[in-house]
Amino acid sequence: MKLHCKIEIYDRTLSLHRKSQRSILAYVKDSVNDDLCFYLWTRQNKQGTKYKITNNIRKIFKKFITNGKATISLIEPCHDLIIQSDAIQLKSFLNIMKHIIDGLCKSLDKYISKSNITFKSSEFYSLQKVVVKKKSEYPILQGFPRTTEQLVLSGLDRKSFDRQILTLRNLKFLDLSNNKISFLPKELGTLPYLQTLDLSHNNLGKSIRSKWTWLEQTALRRNLYFLDISNNLLTDLPVQIGRLKGLKELKIRHNMLTQLPQNIGTMNNLKLLDVAKNNLLFLPGTIQHLRLYFLDISENLFSKINYNIAFNERNLDKGLPSLVEFSARTLLKSRITYDASLIPYTLVQYLDEAKYCFSCKSACFDHYSRILTHFFPLTFSVNMKNTLNQHFNYEYYFCSTTCHNLMSFSNRNINT
Repeated sequence: MKLHCKIEIYDRTLSLHRKSQRSILAYVKDSVNDDLCFYLWTRQNKQGTKYKITNNIRKIFKKFITNGKATISLIEPCHDLIIQSDAIQLKSFLNIMKHIIDGLCKSLDKYISKSNITFKSSEFYSLQKVVVKKKSEYPILQGFPRTTEQLVLSGLDRKSFDRQILTLRNLKFLDLSNNKISFLPKELGTLPYLQTLDLSHNNLGKSIRSKWTWLEQTALRRNLYFLDISNNLLTDLPVQIGRLKGLKELKIRHNMLTQLPQNIGTMNNLKLLDVAKNNLLFLPGTIQHLRLYFLDISENLFSKINYNIAFNERNLDKGLPSLVEFSARTLLKSRITYDASLIPYTLVQYLDEAKYCFSCKSACFDHYSRILTHFFPLTFSVNMKNTLNQHFNYEYYFCSTTCHNLMSFSNRNINT
């Protein structure tokens, strides 16, 4: 067993502290007398320092082991090894040491390293960043250090999400790209500091709608600022995407999307949107409310449909709203943060599927009018990438005759 850690050495004879260093501890069998000992390696000392265990452990201090801290006090030399590491791995390491001290060594062979083991400098990795490049290097048994902030598990051909990732409460950057993952657990959205999530080149398009609940969790909605779900066989973009109010960059390129959800126009912090290489027929009109600095719409199907102005109206005479619509409007008016733990999930779905009036920006539910047109009344200043110079249309929704007429009036003024 190898324990990646930070170690500060206190020399009791000289009352001297040596600066904490990134280190590796491992159990080794002495080639001379077959005694079990443990070695300490650092970047500066790749040959390692050997410490006897039997009759040489003065005391082990484990008061703060739940915080990943412990001290091994040795008799010879007069050193105290002050260890800081992942709590679970540190507990396992000290349990093995207790078995050695108690003489219970028969079942410990799998934890004992070779006597001539050496390490490269790259193996003294930062506990904050873990990169697994090969399947054979995947830490199935020992897990990831709980202090991990950046985790890269790209190109490992994994078909399922590893739930031990959910224990990494300090995680800020997660790269699961180039795998075959089709499902992500709800708990992924509860990681309190997750900011960057790369899920490109997976199979998320095979997930049914209910499997996107990880997008609904409060922590993810507030903190996530980068999301890449490109190359995922997506035919529909989940409406929950519009609830990621902190998102700044969204990449959805190379899927099979025919349209984008209307609530994408409510993502006020979005700066980069990449929807290239899809099957989009039009863009939501509300996208013009965003303050994008880059929009890539290249290689879509815009030119396959030649709309001039097409109306597809529904009844705008509202009458009495349904109880569901009344509840939804009351909730929106209160401006509270909601999820399925506070309100019925059917109401969450109803709110997520709302259209948004282009004129007044209010939600449209059971009554609205819809227009498809190339005309856009707002000044939409954005660096737009459109490699084929395709003509494209916007899809507009309006909540009332008044808002609808504002569009028609603006259109007439432009044409004259």
